[in-house]
Amino acid sequence: MDIAYLNPKSLFPTNLPSNTIFGAICVAIKEIYGEDELDQMLDLFGGKNNPFVLSSTFPFVNGSDGKHHFFPKLIVEPFKEPITNYWDQAKKFKKVRWIHQDIFNDWINGNTSELDIIKEFDEKYRVKGGLLLPKKTNLEPKLVVTDVAHNQLNRLSNKSENFFYSTGAYFRNIGLFFLIEFFNKSYELKIRSALKFLEDRGFGGNVSSGQGQFEVEGMENGRVITEPAEADAFTTLSLYSPGGEFDSFDKSQVWYELMKVQGRCKNGEMKKSLFMLKEGSTFPSSDRKFYGKIEEVRPEPKRVVEYGIAFPIKMRR
Repeated sequence: MDIAYLNPKSLFPTNLPSNTIFGAICVAIKEIYGEDELDQMLDLFGGKNNPFVLSSTFPFVNGSDGKHHFFPKLIVEPFKEPITNYWDQAKKFKKVRWIHQDIFNDWINGNTSELDIIKEFDEKYRVKGGLLLPKKTNLEPKLVVTDVAHNQLNRLSNKSENFFYSTGAYFRNIGLFFLIEFFNKSYELKIRSALKFLEDRGFGGNVSSGQGQFEVEGMENGRVITEPAEADAFTTLSLYSPGGEFDSFDKSQVWYELMKVQGRCKNGEMKKSLFMLKEGSTFPSSDRKFYGKIEEVRPEPKRVVEYGIAFPIKMRR
């Protein structure tokens, strides 16, 4: 499992979902290697021969003892125990977007739970900018979120129509990372080249105004997640568009949140909208290697796809 670190250098999205990263990589592959190479890569994503899978981006914070990684809160079965005495702690936990790797590893290994975290919140944890940290850490991440006004012009009349806002952040002592696992080693160099291309180009639709600039701090092999030896469930670290395998799941053991994915192509044509399951959603164990699919959202001659393959992490409920 490789970890790709992105160090934002300008106003930058607070997170990049897996389908956005995959789309940007596709653009880079096409520009570097040509459209035929991109088509060959997409043809491999048929379910059994995926050359790689990748996660969404999550924050990392630089500390005196190295990088600290954060992951999404798990979406699990609601606890049935009354929490009348822990309302304040529950409200604090509700504001958490990402959890420290130590807490995440304890949770997926069954050493703690959502209810445990809430009960022990004031004693063991603190929240900083949506990040849940152990109190023992002295990390001080700084993420300045801001809205940027844009003037929208009509492409035909060239007249101003209305203002809209996009949200981004300035990162201080904090960056983004995503995980990628290769099943076809020939794609390692291609992905590295794609990231270098994107480093020059930037991420997002506002690169012409200086936004979305970043440096690839590194792409290295590492394992910051400790999966349990015996698991009865899994969670996904990417957006997940279920395929036929979803029908075989025990639905009483499936817990998820939906996210609507929609947008436009470069020529302004609308893509077909999709609903995907969010990062942190949890499912019963299965012996499958891959879950989900890439889905065509615009047909030939210039096909466009959305990436919806899960990045599964084993866990114990």
